[in-house]
Amino acid sequence: MAKDRAGLTMTELVAPTDNELVAAVLKGDRAAFGTLVERYQKLVFSVAYRIVMNRTDAEDLVQTIFVRVYGGLKTFVPGTDFKSWLYTIAFNTSLNAQKQAKRQQAVARKAAAEAPQADRAHPGAALMSSEAKEVIEEAIGQLPEEQRLVLHLRLRDGLTHEEIAKIVKVPPATVTSRLFLARKKLERLLRNVKS
Repeated sequence: MAKDRAGLTMTELVAPTDNELVAAVLKGDRAAFGTLVERYQKLVFSVAYRIVMNRTDAEDLVQTIFVRVYGGLKTFVPGTDFKSWLYTIAFNTSLNAQKQAKRQQAVARKAAAEAPQADRAHPGAALMSSEAKEVIEEAIGQLPEEQRLVLHLRLRDGLTHEEIAKIVKVPPATVTSRLFLARKKLERLLRNVKS
């Protein structure tokens, strides 16, 4: 069989593995990175969209995520699961973008609250559910990072304990423990808000 670039056979070139593509990118093959982008663009968009819930923001995040992935490839451990590594970057980048957007919204709300009463529109009934959601998100934000991460992966992304374990690189039993602790602490935080 004929050998081509990097000593791969034609069959291997047709559908290279993620690790082969990463190795090619690290050797300077930009087209290999394009293949990774094509392969995972929909997944990355899906992760970003589920977190930010806005198509335009999610599309912008896809670009940011792949820039971070490209820059971080030198830290990727060959032989590990590229998809999980990519998912973790996509999830964390999207979560950070959402937090930043919330901080900006909080500043805008504060400015609106400080505006004269005549300048404000009546918020209506939708504000109540928005306030409840904000209280829950704020409580989740108070959880330790390791608990918050597994909670987001389980509840927002619907991942199994085993999938989460691969992403955060801990045993599934640790994921179960962190989810339990996160839920207990969340209950306590929300009870304190009510009282």
